[in-house]
Amino acid sequence: MIFFWFIYYSILILICYLFIKLVSNNFIKFFFTPILFGIFGTFWFLEPGGYEIAPIISILLLESSILEFNGLGRLLRPALSFIFFLELISLIFYFYTKKIVK
Repeated sequence: MIFFWFIYYSILILICYLFIKLVSNNFIKFFFTPILFGIFGTFWFLEPGGYEIAPIISILLLESSILEFNGLGRLLRPALSFIFFLELISLIFYFYTKKIVK
């Protein structure tokens, strides 16, 4: 299982790195990279009270199609919190580096 998480996050970091290299606008880099990482990098429990974890995006897809409905709020709260936290750090870093460079 650790091998799966290692490969999963290695691919996710590679995708974020390629996104950063392909986009030329610095603000777009700092704004959308945490969103991309937050959508695909956040993980949560498969079912309430369970011990298995999985990426939230896969749980959302399964919740909307084939699994019993346990509520989307239990998945959206940690995902949005994680995205907000990453976005805040990224924008602070963006404005900090913008101020130092000038």
